Amino acid sequence: MKLCWLLPSDRSGGISPVVLSCCRQAATGHDTTMLMLLPPFWIGNDYDFTVASLELYSSASKTPNVLLEWLKQNPQDVLFFNACGEFDPIIPYLPSSIKAVYVVHDTAPRYWCKALEEEDNLEAIVAVSETVASKFRNQLKQPEKLSVICNGCVFPKANLDIVRQDELIFLGGDNPTKGAFDVLKLWKKLVELGFGGKLHWFGNITPEFQQKIQQLPNLQKIHIYGYVQRELIFSTAASAKVLLMLSRVEPFGMATIEAMSMGCVPVAWDIDTGTKEIVTANQTGLFAPLGNIEILAKQVLFVCENYQAFGNAVIERARSNFDEVGMWKHYESLVKNISELKPIARSKNGQEVADFQVPLSRFQLLPPSVRSVIRELIGRSPALGYWLRDMRGW
Repeated sequence: MKLCWLLPSDRSGGISPVVLSCCRQAATGHDTTMLMLLPPFWIGNDYDFTVASLELYSSASKTPNVLLEWLKQNPQDVLFFNACGEFDPIIPYLPSSIKAVYVVHDTAPRYWCKALEEEDNLEAIVAVSETVASKFRNQLKQPEKLSVICNGCVFPKANLDIVRQDELIFLGGDNPTKGAFDVLKLWKKLVELGFGGKLHWFGNITPEFQQKIQQLPNLQKIHIYGYVQRELIFSTAASAKVLLMLSRVEPFGMATIEAMSMGCVPVAWDIDTGTKEIVTANQTGLFAPLGNIEILAKQVLFVCENYQAFGNAVIERARSNFDEVGMWKHYESLVKNISELKPIARSKNGQEVADFQVPLSRFQLLPPSVRSVIRELIGRSPALGYWLRDMRGW
């Protein structure tokens, strides 16, 4: 069969590694394509599947028409839609010869409302975790169309004999929803409690937030990386002990399984996120009450002092349960099932395809100064950030 995964770009956080894994596995038995909206950044053409791009830009209005023309020249049997709003308008216009699968990667309504809207025009809907599925399962007219397929990944070889140092990893940049402001407070508390290890801080950081970091004690122990290739994160995780997973919202947790696969022990807030589908408290990670920096710091120190009790267990958990081969088995079964379904006569097939319209973001309409204040409030209040977690994109 001809299978095609649609995604915005290969910069799309945890989505592009998942799509890459799907395509790599699918290519063993199918004619497989990864099609991006934007030109590729780090994914090359050295795979057994096709990597292509429509060479457009974010919010390009003509995307649905360009995609339809591409499909006429490159017929496909199954399309997997992966969090790219520019592609979504084409769903009701697709010919019945194409099966459409909508993959939901996040808990915010903006990521799953199109699945509800186009339910009759889709053969299947996939949620990447039970946490995500629970947000909209009860609103489906045909809940049997929904499958939960947890993300998977290919992992580098892990060195079980390496002597690890008291080093921490944080992957959230300056994002308040991912816990960037929590890290500022946590680091102060750790230094106060005598922690002498290092913090590896990954992700994009604005100059304004960089100034906050510059005011922290033991600054020489904090290593700032910015946006980097995944290989550097893997290699850094291979010698660290703790992953700081402080997100107020975590639909699945690609960063968690990637860090765990290299031996990093997650320390997270005790809230309802996809992290809890991956981490078992006191066995493969530790949790702290939301916003309690004192307990959070003590959990970090506990892992550092008792790393041997967790290390092998976290590696085994990630590699045995969330590898790409296991993930693909579920997708392969789904492909087989939907291929046997009767074709859908889609609601707008044959009509002129509508342009993509950029959804209104009320938050972006606010003055920059107001947005900055809101980000600061969300960052400084974990409880507020958790309460507003699914208003992203509002």
